Amino acid sequence: MSGRIDWKKIREEEFPVLKTMTFLDAACVSFAPRRAVDAVKAFAEMTACQEEADSSAHHIAMDNKRAKAYEEAAKLFHADPEEIALVESTSHGLNIAAQGIELKEGDSIITTNLEFIQVALPWCVMRKNNKIDIRVCKTPDNRFCAEDFAKLADETTKILVMSTVEWCNGWASDLKEIGDWCQANNIMFVVDAVQQMGVTKIDTKKCHIDLLTAGGHKWGNSPYGTGILYVNKNSLDKIKQSYAGYLNTTVPEGGWGAYWEKCDAQAVSDWTFPNTARKYEIGGTSNYPGAIALGESLGLVNEIGIENIQEHVWELGEYCMDQIESIGGTLITHRDAQRRAGIIIVRLYDDVNTDRKILKELHARKVFVAQRFTDNVGGFRISCHWYNVKEDIDVMIAAMKDIIALIGKEPDYKG
Repeated sequence: MSGRIDWKKIREEEFPVLKTMTFLDAACVSFAPRRAVDAVKAFAEMTACQEEADSSAHHIAMDNKRAKAYEEAAKLFHADPEEIALVESTSHGLNIAAQGIELKEGDSIITTNLEFIQVALPWCVMRKNNKIDIRVCKTPDNRFCAEDFAKLADETTKILVMSTVEWCNGWASDLKEIGDWCQANNIMFVVDAVQQMGVTKIDTKKCHIDLLTAGGHKWGNSPYGTGILYVNKNSLDKIKQSYAGYLNTTVPEGGWGAYWEKCDAQAVSDWTFPNTARKYEIGGTSNYPGAIALGESLGLVNEIGIENIQEHVWELGEYCMDQIESIGGTLITHRDAQRRAGIIIVRLYDDVNTDRKILKELHARKVFVAQRFTDNVGGFRISCHWYNVKEDIDVMIAAMKDIIALIGKEPDYKG
């Protein structure tokens, strides 16, 4: 099906910047499509005038501009509307999980040894005062399954927190298998999906996840400081809300515009909050440009279709891995398409400093990839996003071959 999509046409229309470089680093931060930029510009113009009846109506109209982000996120994750909220970033969402899931002294959580710092950070801070145990899952092949976590779990284990796709080796865990295990063992399953959102499919109806969060600035193509929080509707009562903002409360009769005009309105009241994921939002005047951009970017993903994107990204990744091996490189990322998304990790030389010199030379030639490691696992990180085409891989490979020739030594990393 993805063969029917004119990827080059979408790329030219939505991402004209890609004419000026070979960009394979969406796993760091991506570019916004033109439709998102245009929507943000239109909102900026809206802030410079007032077409509504009064300032209150103007404020409410700005609030309503966030609606598309909720709708597109719910569609993308096959979630119910009440399970979706907007957050500032992945970090924000993970802190909501850390502050909201109650842990007592002696409780334990499990994570993996390959996580980006932020995945573990809130619980690392918490353990100083709460005396909780953080158990780190490390496997010989740097891949994770439910059986690996089961070896670390016991009756004290309350949370498993991990990335859906590991940032330093590209491993995509089987969310259904792990989620089912968590559910069966009464362990909260918290995931960072920032390296997967918008690349491959996550179906929250088929995979049990208690809380998922993903900033929009990477594969979501929305570098405006807004991300998605999904909270399973069956887990809403298990996670305390961190913030109490008036826009999270039950909307008063007649709406906020009418309430603000009531003579007997009181600040001190028995405020109630609808039991939806939005109760975890800050609940005040928010990042409207970010929400608007994210709505447009995720709308583009849904317009193309996540299944089509997934097929295209897997095909690009396979091509990338073939070409890397053709020049003597070594793959760190697993070849099984089901166990990867858009991240391809490779090594060329055993001396990591030589690889670093290659990275700088690639950047000088406007070929943008990254180099990432955690716990001695990693290498060149090549992002095969849906707006990429095989010609991008060809340019990168040609540059690498040229640099290898200048080094005068064949790649020698064997793992």
